[in-house]
Amino acid sequence: MDITFTISVENSKYNPKIVFIDDKIKSDNKALSVLPFYNYIQDVNIDLFKAGSGDLLFVTPKNSSAVVICGLGDPSKITPESIRNAAASAVKFCMSKKFDSVSIISPEVEGFERGDLFRYCAEGALLANYNFVKYKSMDEKEKPLSAIDFVGAFKSLESILAEVFIIAKNTWLCRDLVNDITDEVNPVKFADLAKSIFAKSNVKCRVLTKKDIEKKGMGLLLAVNRGSMVEPRVVVLEYKGDSTSKDFIGLVGKGITFDSGGMNLKPSGSMETMRSDMAGAAAVLCAMKTIAELKIKKNLYGVIPLTENMLSSNAYRPGDIYRAYNGKTVEIGNTDAEGRLILADALSYMEKELKPKCIVDLATLTGACVVTFGETVAAYLSTDESLAKSIEEAASLTGEKLWRLPFFEDYEDRMKSDVADLSNMSSEKNAGTISGAVFLKNFIEKTPWTHVDIAGTAWYSKARGYRPKNATGYGVRLLVELVKGL
Repeated sequence: MDITFTISVENSKYNPKIVFIDDKIKSDNKALSVLPFYNYIQDVNIDLFKAGSGDLLFVTPKNSSAVVICGLGDPSKITPESIRNAAASAVKFCMSKKFDSVSIISPEVEGFERGDLFRYCAEGALLANYNFVKYKSMDEKEKPLSAIDFVGAFKSLESILAEVFIIAKNTWLCRDLVNDITDEVNPVKFADLAKSIFAKSNVKCRVLTKKDIEKKGMGLLLAVNRGSMVEPRVVVLEYKGDSTSKDFIGLVGKGITFDSGGMNLKPSGSMETMRSDMAGAAAVLCAMKTIAELKIKKNLYGVIPLTENMLSSNAYRPGDIYRAYNGKTVEIGNTDAEGRLILADALSYMEKELKPKCIVDLATLTGACVVTFGETVAAYLSTDESLAKSIEEAASLTGEKLWRLPFFEDYEDRMKSDVADLSNMSSEKNAGTISGAVFLKNFIEKTPWTHVDIAGTAWYSKARGYRPKNATGYGVRLLVELVKGL
């Protein structure tokens, strides 16, 4: 995709032009006349255009370029997220009309810095310019725009655009990985992709094979893998952006590349989208790639455990007992609670062998999270107040909503087993998201840790704003902002 930056509206490259007005300025001719794009709309009657947030008016004035006028709504209610979504609505409209390229004139809103407005607009436009069309026939494709010219008032905005474009490209990659079919993103192919991505970068990439995993004693990961014909992998990433510091941040992403449920087989209607159960792995991979490309001055480790959870005569069974990497034994209460098993080994490995100053994991862990929060809010639990504050600050910057749940001691007994140290299934049917995190807490000894359950936010049943239907890429931007702030 071709992204360009132009300072003056007159020199903008493409048609149509996308412009923004709020519902106050649209009826103020004096205020309208000083806007940089006024020449393009001065002959347009916009009296009936409400200019509500995301409202669109497509016009082709005489002797002028085609224009998409996008409403921003009530100026007092404009937020970073509403600007992103307004820009997204305009871009998606242009995609639907099969335009190949557009120019976007950055909005001007009282009370907002121009640099911030430009960033929000570019984020919304670029993140919306996506459609997974790999398996679509040519005549069915609603292709993304091939070129966007962003128009801003100052040359300094160009560096903002460059950063936003890197983040957007890697969010698209995350979506592609989660959207693609399992045979194209199985554990072996995912690990190979990671090696190819980082082959010529400043990120070191090691891949633990099944033999390595056996030597490490990752019994829980191996248990989940028993039913699959595809061997497990663990991708270990290292990025050193700050040579003056010995501190590392640890990121862990759940990588169940397909989840059938195993012996506790998922029913029809619950299995068809389970290629998305590696969304945490994809987010960590793409966040690490973004951080490296932006040359952020932080040190990072990434650990990504990968396996399918399949049904076969060799699959692990309810009632089996396995020994984890940290030595604890786990009774299998339900084979469809497999994500916490592979995360347990990954978290222990991260803490014991890599020794980061803090750990954050992303996982599509529990259906209970979707029941509680739907698709627009992730749940998180944290053992550290400073880390919790940092992730909330990051979420406020990216618009990726999350909500904290408690780690009260009252919940701990529910993960105990009569015949092993732990069960992977709670003895109580309620508070499923908390129960999953309580299980994982047994595999962190002292390192500050935050668990983010993205079961709802990673995969949408319908498009919302700049987030498309199906894979959303949730977590890439969140992790990038989190790392910046730590």
